[in-house]
Amino acid sequence: MAVGLCGSRLWRAVPGGGAGWRWIATSAASQLSPTELIEMQNDVFNREKDRQASLTPRVEKIEVKLVGKTDAGTTFVMNKNVSTPYSCAMHLSEWYCKKSILALVDGQPWDMYKPLTKPCEIQFLTFKDRDPEEVNKAYWRSCAMMMGCVIERAFKDEYLVNLVRAPEVPVIAGAFCYDVVLDKRLDEWMPTKENLRSFTKDAITLIYKDLPFETLEVDAKVALEIFQHNRYKVDLIEEKASQNPDRIVRLHRFGDFIDVTEGPLIPRTSICSQFEVSAVHNLQATESSLTRRFQGLSLPVHLRAHYTIWTKLLERSRKLEIEGIQAMKALPANEAILKCPHLLPGDSSGKSGSQGLGFWSM
Repeated sequence: MAVGLCGSRLWRAVPGGGAGWRWIATSAASQLSPTELIEMQNDVFNREKDRQASLTPRVEKIEVKLVGKTDAGTTFVMNKNVSTPYSCAMHLSEWYCKKSILALVDGQPWDMYKPLTKPCEIQFLTFKDRDPEEVNKAYWRSCAMMMGCVIERAFKDEYLVNLVRAPEVPVIAGAFCYDVVLDKRLDEWMPTKENLRSFTKDAITLIYKDLPFETLEVDAKVALEIFQHNRYKVDLIEEKASQNPDRIVRLHRFGDFIDVTEGPLIPRTSICSQFEVSAVHNLQATESSLTRRFQGLSLPVHLRAHYTIWTKLLERSRKLEIEGIQAMKALPANEAILKCPHLLPGDSSGKSGSQGLGFWSM
């Protein structure tokens, strides 16, 4: 069996991965304290970010053309691999900076803080667009990542918390999710209302910190080094890497929390407004672990809901609907809405209409 050093950490080769073998960490990483682990992960992330930045030592200019309904035809001269869609928005107005959630770059959904790599056409997306599907997806993914951060750091240091993955759940299902394996000693633990309120309070703290979401595309080896302590993330990284010949994996970070995500995500944590960790459900159990599904609900600052509407949505978000989620994926949007009439778009008074809670339209 092959054994090697990566940085100061010992790795061993096991069957699997792109070349027939993949590298996993020995127990050294699991000996780190949570604080040391966070520091190690961010050191690797920053080192790779700096390495990629060093690949473009001189500034190269690119033309970025704005398309869409407003200000169409505006052309920006930006810096390749440095300027982002947000940089372009800053050249337009404060409205674009505050309302834009994603960009379409040559038709592809793009993070607002992800550097532009070539001349392109750009369009800005908001929650109030006629078709907010991509924005909704990005918001749901971002909320799930924030909830994952809260769960990972909510327990005392002596309890092991392994984040598994945030399943892609359609917004119309009513809740974003994160699957987690907790310490075996917590198998009998079921969260109280007070526990859920504590999780929610921690999430609100992240919102008030107004943290930007960074994105970084890395070789699978870098991602494996960052997540060497978590076998579930190792499996997820291998899965993502196998889907492209270059074995590239996309990471996101806000503050000092890093995760493997499909992306794109929203620009900042402060985009969220109402936010609640609403339920925890037990999923499959094995001899070695019990997987829990944490669920939550959130609305963005642009689309706040009246208390009555929020309460109804919150009640819905507590239900585990694995089968319902799968069924809704196969339904046309109009049929899915008929099955969840309380998710009809409408204003904060609860009246349905074409404006207002467009966040919930699919």
